[in-house]
Amino acid sequence: MRISPIYCRDAMIEHNCWVTSIVPAAGQDVDSPAAGLGRNRNYQRVWFAGAVSGFGDVVFVTAAVVWVGTIIARGQTWAPLAVSGVLIAEMIPAVLLGPIGGVYADRWDRRRMMLATDLARALIIGLLLLLPSFGERLSTALKLAIVYAAVLLASAFTQFFGPARFSAFGTVVADPDRERAGSIAQGTDATAAILGAPIAASLVVNVAYGVQWSLAVNAASFLVSFVAVLGVRLPVTRAEAREREPRSVGQDMRAGLRVVLGSRALHVIVSAVVLVTFAVSAINVLDLFFVTRNLHASAGYYGVLDAAVGAGMVLGSVVFAVVGRRVPAFRVFSLGLVCCGLGIVAYSRSTMLWVAVVILFVIGVPLAGVNSMIGPMVFREVPRDLLGRVLGLLNPVQQVASAAAIVLSTWLASTVLRSLDASALGTHFGPVDTIFLAAGVFVVAVGLWATIATRGMVTPPKPAASVASEAGAQE
Repeated sequence: MRISPIYCRDAMIEHNCWVTSIVPAAGQDVDSPAAGLGRNRNYQRVWFAGAVSGFGDVVFVTAAVVWVGTIIARGQTWAPLAVSGVLIAEMIPAVLLGPIGGVYADRWDRRRMMLATDLARALIIGLLLLLPSFGERLSTALKLAIVYAAVLLASAFTQFFGPARFSAFGTVVADPDRERAGSIAQGTDATAAILGAPIAASLVVNVAYGVQWSLAVNAASFLVSFVAVLGVRLPVTRAEAREREPRSVGQDMRAGLRVVLGSRALHVIVSAVVLVTFAVSAINVLDLFFVTRNLHASAGYYGVLDAAVGAGMVLGSVVFAVVGRRVPAFRVFSLGLVCCGLGIVAYSRSTMLWVAVVILFVIGVPLAGVNSMIGPMVFREVPRDLLGRVLGLLNPVQQVASAAAIVLSTWLASTVLRSLDASALGTHFGPVDTIFLAAGVFVVAVGLWATIATRGMVTPPKPAASVASEAGAQE
């Protein structure tokens, strides 16, 4: 299961929702493409490339978690720590390379960047196929090291593919189609979770050579994406055609940081997102063990929980597409967090699989509202020409919070709380469900704080040119 207000999966983050569900705003200096997504072949190819590789990544990450937790580290008390290694290996490049990838996506040829990173990731995953096929005699430590290295390298290339694809969307989608394209992207991510996670978990647990099949699906997805991107012809922006004053990566990062520090609304958004990310990352890394120990189900059902959240988000996306303009964005955001936190509390008390599935489906509905409101709030606070740099700064902060939660929660589950077996008021408390309960209460508290902090706050649209000029004047 993956619960997070702005964190979806491409390489498990693989994309984050700021990238896949938000299409750049109007007013960019480009050779405008023709309106109509049905006739826009460039858009269709870029969307298809991301959809296929995103599905493959969901399969890969789910399979890697189940592979490490139930096969490589089977029966070991440190299995939760081993699973956390998969997630941390994927987060390290996001922290170190995320800002750099965003900057260079605006400097290099985006199409060539996507092609190169697709081939590199296909090669990495293809080589990893050799481990389950010929690595039986290797030590457990060496197997884990190989898996972690493959995840880390694949994630490193994703930090360049994601921003390049995001920028490509900005040049191939006409202004009247941007909202529709953004909705399609968010729905695509949810659909990938619905289909990919159950398939991967079932393959690893129930099918002979299931790990190999899962890795093969991911490698093939990158090759299909490569073919799709080959047919893309990106229009050249007039700004790119003109010579511009060279800027260092540090200058670009500082410009984005000034925007974040100068906006009260962004303070609330970023603080809430980082705090909630810290809480729910503890759930993500321990959820496999919650399935087997608390729900008393096979690890093969691990992916079903992902599908339940995804299905709820699909329903929520439809609901908030209708009511989104009638309710203030900050209100939907803050109250949505409260509802998600209450849902997590209920989830932590579940002991049957079907109950957990229903609860996660319900959680997905307000989670979709939280996701859908972040875009409008951020766009009203961030100048269009600084959006990439702001995202390049925020994403690593989110990843650091997630990594800290993963280390803390797996350490607690493996050491301090490992022998916890208590009852109070007729309710049983074990190590994993207690951590989930604390995470849910924490999310509720963050949502209540955001409700108070955003009371009376409005975010009227700002003229992009005036804000951008203010940032430029501070250089």
